[in-house]
Amino acid sequence: MKKSRRIKRRPEKRGRGLFLFFLVIAFAASTGASYFYLKERFVFESSFIADIEARQDLAAKQGREKGSLRLYGDSGRKQDDQDSAVLRKDTLLVVAEDIIRKYVKPYSVRLLDLYMDKEGVIYIDFGGELIKNFKGDALEELRIIAGLYRGIKSTVPGFTALKILIEGRETESFG
Repeated sequence: MKKSRRIKRRPEKRGRGLFLFFLVIAFAASTGASYFYLKERFVFESSFIADIEARQDLAAKQGREKGSLRLYGDSGRKQDDQDSAVLRKDTLLVVAEDIIRKYVKPYSVRLLDLYMDKEGVIYIDFGGELIKNFKGDALEELRIIAGLYRGIKSTVPGFTALKILIEGRETESFG
């Protein structure tokens, strides 16, 4: 009578599985450690945002912004007497706001801030809903930006450039 052989599991396969398990654990641990160690080195700093913040700090120290206009002013600031040129520019910013609302109305987006500096650059700060609600492609995004630019250029004299921010930060794309 023949003896039946019992098939034993090779210890090599168990060893490979254990090795792969520890390799994955080591990879996850090193990834997490490097994230916390290196995250401060990879912080994105925008020169435009830093420039705006520096101007705002300087203006707060001087007590009044002389070369810039803000449609939505800070509630804590008192309004000084303004000359007619500033009032006229504020009116133009209100018209620009209407143009902006027309172009972004289908996306249910909040307009957080509209700002024009003394160089003629208009900063439009949208809420985060734009990224969530925008389902178009690059061509539709280009049409929106070009429409905003042309509409504002035709109504606001001295307008030189358009900068779009989302939640106060620069982004490369809506979607």
